[in-house]
Order: sequence, then structure tokens, then C-alpha cells
Amino acid sequence: MNAIQLLKNEHEKAKRAFTEIQAASADQRAGLWAKLEPELKLHEQMEETALYGPVAQEVGARDRSLKEWQEHHHEEVGEAEALIEEIDGIDPTGEEWVERVTELQETLEHHVEEEEGNIWPRIQQVWDQSARARGSADGDPEEATDVTRSLSQRRSPVRA
Repeated sequence: MNAIQLLKNEHEKAKRAFTEIQAASADQRAGLWAKLEPELKLHEQMEETALYGPVAQEVGARDRSLKEWQEHHHEEVGEAEALIEEIDGIDPTGEEWVERVTELQETLEHHVEEEEGNIWPRIQQVWDQSARARGSADGDPEEATDVTRSLSQRRSPVRA
């Protein structure tokens, strides 16, 4: 499984976790959030280490759409991190907490649609072209799987 497919699988897990949180009783929310929050942070680390970092190094400024995405991605991550921080400061049994979690869920769903619909196919295309030009598989998302796998094995609740 390559890095992109692994990250897609992580997107599906997050969607299921948000659905579970939305359906949970007020007293179950804190425990479910305690499981999801570190997963979201780990996912971002995986994306940066196994995908966006290598893409930035390999194609850099040569691909305008990917360069613009990098900036946009950092803005969206900042928004998500701010919402996560806000959620952490709210009582999970209250309606405001549910509203913020819903806002985060919608923000991340939009982000996932952009990644899976536009950005990741473009990354795959650029990596494929680059590898063909070099006559090798260097830079292939398959090789990034080792880094991604290593990060995914560190799934301990870490507070940032």
C-alpha cells in the first residue's frame, strides 16, 4: 500500500470516528474525542512527512498548483488546529462542544475532498513523470510507506 492509499484509509477512519462522536451520548463524547484527537494530529504528521514534504523537495516551485496547495494546506491545518484547541477547552457534554466538533468535521471533510479529488491525483501524476524522467521509482509514494507506517505505529495519545 502506498502513502496516498494509507492516508485515504486514515480519512475513512476519521469519518467513522466523527460519526460515532455525533451519535454518542453526552457522557461518551469525551472518551471518543480522546481517541480521535491524537489520530488527527498524527495524520497531519504523516501527511507532512510522507507526502507533502517529499513533494515539496522533489517538485518545489516547478508545479504551480502543488506550490499553491502547500500554502493552502498549511492555512487549513492551522484552522483545524485552532478548532481542536477550542474543542479541548469546552465541556464535551454541552451543545457548544458539539457545534465546534461539527465545524471541525465539516472543515476536514472539505479538506479531504480537495486532497483526494484534486491534489493527490496531481501528486501521483508528478511523481510518475519524475520517476520516468529518472528511469527509476525514486520519489514514488510507495517508498514513503515506510515513513508513514512508522508514524502510524506511534499511535499513543500525545497532547500537543
